[in-house]
Amino acid sequence: MEPVFGRRALLINGENRALVIADLHIGVEYELEKKGIRIPGQWENIAEEVKILKYETEAEILIINGDLKHGIPSEKWEFRDVWMFLRKINGFFKEIHIVKGNHDGGLQYEVPDWVNLHPGSGFVLDEIGIFHGHAWPSKNVMKSDVLVMGHMHPAVRFTDSLGNSQIEPCWIKGKYGEKEIIVMPAMSKFYGGAAVNDGNFLGPMLNSEEFDAENADVYLLDGTYMGEIGEIK
Repeated sequence: MEPVFGRRALLINGENRALVIADLHIGVEYELEKKGIRIPGQWENIAEEVKILKYETEAEILIINGDLKHGIPSEKWEFRDVWMFLRKINGFFKEIHIVKGNHDGGLQYEVPDWVNLHPGSGFVLDEIGIFHGHAWPSKNVMKSDVLVMGHMHPAVRFTDSLGNSQIEPCWIKGKYGEKEIIVMPAMSKFYGGAAVNDGNFLGPMLNSEEFDAENADVYLLDGTYMGEIGEIK
């Protein structure tokens, strides 16, 4: 299991060859438009990126680890975009799995029946527990030695000498008790992130005493090792 270099995706290469992405937030552009920020619809761009990842990794299974869509509450055109996105990538993978995130209300009524839909508490593939992260994983997922979650949109804040700052998406690799936990960067490029060096953590698992935040490792998308969270605060 390893991140795809330079991408916001994880490759599981075990009994199954699976591509994992998280937090697509299809439809975020509608919210941004209400704030006066106009960007083109993103579902086609994300679909093209997923197809490129398919060819680069030769993955047979696609796992969307929560927040496929954005709006709370949902808008009808958002479900239209989700449907078009899924149609666009249909046929490229042997299986498509979606773990419901906290932004995915009503998704169970809208996705086609050839999609495998799982609750936010997740499911297990090749002994790896995959869950979104806004709620606790299921007991079955917690039996896994390795856990993979999204939800947080982890990032690192860089601040220059003039006080200007920007955040860059990152991966977190840490320990929850004796288990290894990997926190994925968001696929969406338009929905910000939680800066780990500001001490921001989302979800009950990452805010639990069992999660060793101080000693968790941080990597940028290009593989640059930033150090442990406790070192870069």
